[in-house]
Amino acid sequence: MRTLIRHVTRKSRGGTAVRDEVAEGEKILAGRGNDCAIHLPDPRVMLHHADLTIRDGKLYVLAAPGADLRVGDSLTQISKLDVGSKIRIGPYEIEFAEKGGDFDFTLHVELVLALGDDLEKLVARSRIHIDRIGLSMRAWVWLLASVVLIGTFVAPFVFNLLVGPPPDKLSLAPGKQHYVAAPTKVWTSGSISAAHKFFGDSCESCHEKPFVPVRDRACLTCHAGVQNHAQPAIFPFADLSERTCQSCHKEHQGNVTIVLGDEGFCADCHKDMGARTTRSTLANASDFGLHHPEFRPTMVKDPALHSMDRSRSIGGTPPPVENSGLKFPHDKHLRTTGVKDPGRGVVTLQCADCHTPNETGETMQAVSFEQNCHSCHILRFDTFVPDRELAHGKPDEVFKQVRDVYDALAMRGGYEEPTAPALLRRKPGEPLSPVEKVTATNWAASKTADVFNGRFGRGLCEECHRTFDTNTGKPTPTALPEPKPWSIEPPTVTTLWMPKAYFTHARHADVPCAECHAAKASTSSTDVLIPGIAICQSCHGGEKAADRVPSTCVSCHRFHRKDLEPMRPEKADAAPHILPRERTFAGGTLPMWEKP
Repeated sequence: MRTLIRHVTRKSRGGTAVRDEVAEGEKILAGRGNDCAIHLPDPRVMLHHADLTIRDGKLYVLAAPGADLRVGDSLTQISKLDVGSKIRIGPYEIEFAEKGGDFDFTLHVELVLALGDDLEKLVARSRIHIDRIGLSMRAWVWLLASVVLIGTFVAPFVFNLLVGPPPDKLSLAPGKQHYVAAPTKVWTSGSISAAHKFFGDSCESCHEKPFVPVRDRACLTCHAGVQNHAQPAIFPFADLSERTCQSCHKEHQGNVTIVLGDEGFCADCHKDMGARTTRSTLANASDFGLHHPEFRPTMVKDPALHSMDRSRSIGGTPPPVENSGLKFPHDKHLRTTGVKDPGRGVVTLQCADCHTPNETGETMQAVSFEQNCHSCHILRFDTFVPDRELAHGKPDEVFKQVRDVYDALAMRGGYEEPTAPALLRRKPGEPLSPVEKVTATNWAASKTADVFNGRFGRGLCEECHRTFDTNTGKPTPTALPEPKPWSIEPPTVTTLWMPKAYFTHARHADVPCAECHAAKASTSSTDVLIPGIAICQSCHGGEKAADRVPSTCVSCHRFHRKDLEPMRPEKADAAPHILPRERTFAGGTLPMWEKP
C-alpha cells in the first residue's frame, strides 16, 4: 500500500500551506510517537492512537486500546473508510480523499482545534520556588547534607562504639571482638552473594582498610592456589598477575554468583585469536549457537607411550581415531536380539550396563573386566581343568600360570583328556618312575606351548586385545620358548575426551544415550563416539538464544584451569589468617571450602 499523507495548515492571514509525505506498507500508524507515519505531535494525542490497514482492497481504521476515535460523528473502535470519510483523532481531522497518481490512497491531515495558550498558563501557575517556603537554596543544601552525614556516618559509628556484639554472634577474626552493628548496614552498597553470606556480617574480613578496595590477600585467605587462565609465557595478554580479584569478581550485587558469566567477557579475546597471538591453535569462538568451532576430542595416539592427539575434529577428514589397544565392537554388544551369557542365557545389553557416571557425573567410571566383562568372557583355557582361568591384566604371570598348571597335572595325574598320554590319565597320587617323569615333563612343556599359541591362549586374548610377537624364532614343541613368544599391547583408554571443557551427565540424565552417542552403529573400538557440536546446538544456543537453552562460555568452560600453576603463589603464602579454616556442624568439623 502506497499512501500520500498531505498535512494541511491554515494561515492566520488566509490561505493554506501543504506538506506531503509518502508512506508504504500494509499498516500505517497514527499518533504522537516518532515511529508513526502520520505524526500528530499534539499532547492530546496518544503515542500510538490508531492503525490504518488495508483488507481486501478496502481501508480500515482501528483505534488503540483506550483511544478516543471518531469517524464522522460516531465514536468507534474499528470502521471501514470510504472516499470522503473523516477521522477525528484528538484535535486533528483526517480526510480520506480520492486516489490520485501513483498512490493507492490519499489522506488529508489538518489540525482543527488548536491548543492555544492554555498550556502556558497552566505551567506558569504551577511553578513553585524553593525560596517561597522560608529558606534559601543554599540553606536547604546544607540542611540536607547534614542529615545525610549524621544518619549514615555519625549515628552508626557512635552506636557501634556503645553497643557490643550480640551474644549469639562470634567474630570471624581470631583475637578480635569487633562486630559490625546492624545500623552500619546502611553503608553496604548491596546484598552479599550466597557464597559469602556465612561471614558477610564481618566486613573487616574483606575490607582490611577503610575506603580502600578489597585487596587480593583477603581473597587468597580462602582461595589460595587459584590457577591461571592461560600460560603467561605463551599468552602474555592473558597474564593475571597485574589484575586484582575484585576487578572481575564484583561483590554486593545481590544474592547471585560473582563469577562472570556473560560471553562477551570471553569473546573479547577468543573471537579473533589469530590477531592476538600466532602461538595458539585455538579456533575463534564468540557464541555457542552462532560462532563456535567443531569439537576436537583428546584421543590416545600411542597406547604404549601414553601419547595423546587433539588434531582432528568430529566429522572431519580424516576422522578422529582412538588407538586404545583394545578390540571392542559396540554393535555386536548392543544387538536388539541380545547376546549370550553363560549364566543368564540371552541378555539385551544397555549402555548403562557398562558405563556408569562417577560421583560428579562429569565422566564415566572406568570399565573393568571383572565387573563388566567377566560374566560373558570367561578365560578358561582347558575344558578338562574348568576351575582354572587365565589371570586377566597380568600377561607376565599368564605364561607361568599355565605352565604350573600342566606341570602339576603331569606329576599328580588324573587328567582325562583322551589324547593325553596314559600316564597322565592314571589315578591321582600314583608315583612315577624316573623315565615317566621325563615323559610327563616334556608333555607339560608341549601342552603349555600349544595353549599359548592356540585358540584358548593367544586366540582368546586377541578377541579383545592386540598382541605382538616377542620371539622371531619358532617355539620348540617340548619346552617353553624364552623369551615369551608373544605379549599383549598395554591398553590405554581415554577417560576425559575434552579436558578443557566441563560436561555433566547428571544434568542430561533424561536424554537417552543413543540420541548423542551412535554406539549401535559402531563396528570398531577405534570409532570416537563423542557427539558433534550440531547435537549440542539442537538444545543449546548462545547467550541470547530464545528458542533453545541460553548457554554462555562458562556453562562448559572454567576460567581458572586446574592444570595450570597458581595465579598468586607468593601472595597466597603471605596472606593473613583472617577467617577460620574450619566450620563446626552437628556432625563435626569440615574445611570451610567443603559443604556440610
